[in-house]
Amino acid sequence: MSEPIIRHLTMLGLIPALPRKITAGQLHEKLKAQSFETHIRSIERDLHKLSRMFPLISDEAKPAGWSWSERDKALSFPPMSNEAALIYELLSRYLKPIVPASMLAAMEPEFEQARRTLNHLRESPVGRWNQRIAVLPFGQQLIPPPVNPDVMSVVNEALLNSRQFEIHYRGMGDKQAKPMVLNPLGMVYREGVFYLVATAWNYTDPRHLVLHRMSKASLRPESAIVPEGFYFERYLREGKSFEYPLGRKIKLELKVDDWLARHLGECRLAVDQQIRPIPGEEHCRIVATLDDTDQLYWWLRSLGPSLEVLKPLSLRKKMAEDALALSRIYP
Repeated sequence: MSEPIIRHLTMLGLIPALPRKITAGQLHEKLKAQSFETHIRSIERDLHKLSRMFPLISDEAKPAGWSWSERDKALSFPPMSNEAALIYELLSRYLKPIVPASMLAAMEPEFEQARRTLNHLRESPVGRWNQRIAVLPFGQQLIPPPVNPDVMSVVNEALLNSRQFEIHYRGMGDKQAKPMVLNPLGMVYREGVFYLVATAWNYTDPRHLVLHRMSKASLRPESAIVPEGFYFERYLREGKSFEYPLGRKIKLELKVDDWLARHLGECRLAVDQQIRPIPGEEHCRIVATLDDTDQLYWWLRSLGPSLEVLKPLSLRKKMAEDALALSRIYP
């Protein structure tokens, strides 16, 4: 198949249905991103040529915006399968809070095609399955803090293009925000809060900054400075920086209620976890090797009297001190 034909098919797939539209300039940028080398004038000629064979229309604006004339005529190449339509629908539903707006806009033709495909299959198993799946958060839900849309846009742009940006940041407890120049390294969405992992100015130590405390964001022309040897995935996986590590592994030994033992038998604490019933009791003993983190400690505390920490002794002592402090609050 010749390159012009491939380009024409790609163009047809990029043109949205009414009421949305796309200009020749926007098509040029999207085609360029897909390694098609052509000029805007050529794209304009192609659009007029294709409009004689397909139901494409342009408005009277300058520059002209192009659309499929009927909502159900927008094309996808190749046609979207039922399974792919379901996946795109779930992506649009559950990833919207964490996907950059520019990416969502670029994927809107696929989302729209997915919605049309599923609408035609409303009474089919795939269509019904789409109506019977949900993702529910775990634990007590807090109302997420609002993030300035301009801040979100600048941060996403900086991350996508590895650019420095400037913001005013108000730390926890600070009354006034201070200006900072940041080098974005990655972003984490956790329990409704966006955390930016970044270095400041020319420093090399990564910091965690929450987006809802940022204001007055603006991109800078300089490329972001990435510390030598830094890999975001490894930083999260090995450093466990968002689990607040205390720097060691521990052999955790617990005495737990029967229901908790059954739960941990399905959702294990660690790959080496062992569960043994305690003779004569409705309790079990669990042994597992874990990283010593604040997150682990908070989880242990959240289960209250359903478990007893047996080892290590330092952790048992810490739990006992907290229990004593609670007994003074709730005598």
